Amino acid sequence: MKKLFSVLSVGILLISCSKTGSKNVSETAKSDSLRTKNEFVIDSVKVQDSLQVAKTLTLSFEKQVLIFPDIQNKTLLDSIYKPANISAEEYSKPVLKALLEKYKTESLKKDESQEYTPESKQTWEDESAMKVVSNQNNVLTLKYFGSGYSGGAHGYYFESYKAFDLKNNRVISQADIFKNPNDPAWDAVLKNHFDQPEQKEMMLVDKIELNNNFFFDQNKITFVYNQYEITAYAAGVVYIILNFKDIQDQLKPEFVSQYKIQ
Repeated sequence: MKKLFSVLSVGILLISCSKTGSKNVSETAKSDSLRTKNEFVIDSVKVQDSLQVAKTLTLSFEKQVLIFPDIQNKTLLDSIYKPANISAEEYSKPVLKALLEKYKTESLKKDESQEYTPESKQTWEDESAMKVVSNQNNVLTLKYFGSGYSGGAHGYYFESYKAFDLKNNRVISQADIFKNPNDPAWDAVLKNHFDQPEQKEMMLVDKIELNNNFFFDQNKITFVYNQYEITAYAAGVVYIILNFKDIQDQLKPEFVSQYKIQ
């Protein structure tokens, strides 16, 4: 198989190790309904609340999900909500609202078997949301992200991306894009293009593989690796951007044709 190479751009987002180690998901998860450039109707629902369970401890919950009135295919909807840990017989606004309220109640329930006595005041957080990245050429790309803290040295933050083929009602995987996603040569390509040398020094694995956490447009594909996936917590979320023109020999012809790859 032809060797993979070309200079590939790598984007890195470092997450600081604050006490909570979290980000405010509300900043990008808006509750207003909207319509995309492709006249694709989208709405959302969000629940949030907090509960003080001890003198020094408050529990906080916030969860937002998008609603897609224009999508009727149940299999596709199941795939859309699975990364948000939601499964239902239908995905109407009332049903999703009820589910989020249920999750909120469970999250804010005090566990009587434990003693909530931090030495100093703390807020234990559980936040998650969804966001539209793009909706073009019958490809809907969503971002699932969240953060939290439940004691300890630091909290967590994650980002997950999924691309959905609206024409064929399915999730697009790396196997749909590359002739051989398991080619050992990918390891060298990814390792050799860390933009920040210190991130590479924080690697936790011997081999890096292509994953299914990615988003793409007509020119490039971006792979996302979360904290602890390939690097230590301090490295944050790692983005590796591959230009399609540099790896065109590795792309499936049908992928190039269907998604108008340049």
